[in-house]
Amino acid sequence: MWKQTKLLGRDHLLSRQIRPRIKEGRGFVLTGRHGSGKTAILEWIMANHQGKFAMVGASSTVKEILTAICLAWNLEVTDDEGTVRGRTRWQVAWMEKAVLSQSEGWILIDDIHRATPALLRRLKLLRDRVTIIAAGVPPFKREELRRLLWGLPEIHVKPLQTKEMTRIAKEAAPLIQSRTPIDEAVHAARGMPGQLIAALRGEVTPESAKVRGEEIDLSPAILLVLAGVMITRYIAVGLESTSLYMIGGFGMGMGLIVRFYLFKGMSNR
Repeated sequence: MWKQTKLLGRDHLLSRQIRPRIKEGRGFVLTGRHGSGKTAILEWIMANHQGKFAMVGASSTVKEILTAICLAWNLEVTDDEGTVRGRTRWQVAWMEKAVLSQSEGWILIDDIHRATPALLRRLKLLRDRVTIIAAGVPPFKREELRRLLWGLPEIHVKPLQTKEMTRIAKEAAPLIQSRTPIDEAVHAARGMPGQLIAALRGEVTPESAKVRGEEIDLSPAILLVLAGVMITRYIAVGLESTSLYMIGGFGMGMGLIVRFYLFKGMSNR
């Protein structure tokens, strides 16, 4: 069970949304942030459903993708004269012809947001003949990608709630002999089941376990610099020195900008 860690807590999603759509022969697109378990769901579909399924990665080349589909579907690839060719001699045009001749089948496309325009155009032709299940990280800005996914229902793979993550952590901790506190592991995982197991194993450092003193508080130094700049400007007024007054104003501006970005970064932690 713990080998497919990214599927933990996804029983409802698999039984209520994924399986019914596959049974009806309908394609869809899985969306969610990195590490949410989209790839694990595609692998689960490949392992648990009969039929002509082929899983490919959109970051692969067109030749690699067509080769994977032909192998998964057990297709015969013929040349322009109709002679069957072995795998080592397959050409893109021959494989594309073999795939386009099919009227049924499933193509599971991982990382669809990384697909090139050339690949998206080929996949658009395939969509009229086979069923496509895609997985990727939105937003999908490329026009060719939007055309490919048009009409496909979206299934959002959400981070799990803290209650569910805590339940999984309590069940997993004894099995993997974890010494990491449950609440720290759950906090470090941020709703991602696979990340949770890594945190329990000590592969992810919880925020509370970080060594104190790694962050340097620059606030006192910035206040001293600003105070020095203000004093400089007052001195410049007393001496009636325009250049010294301008230098003080420039320093004040730079100090305020640094202060703004420093506190902005601290608030985003």
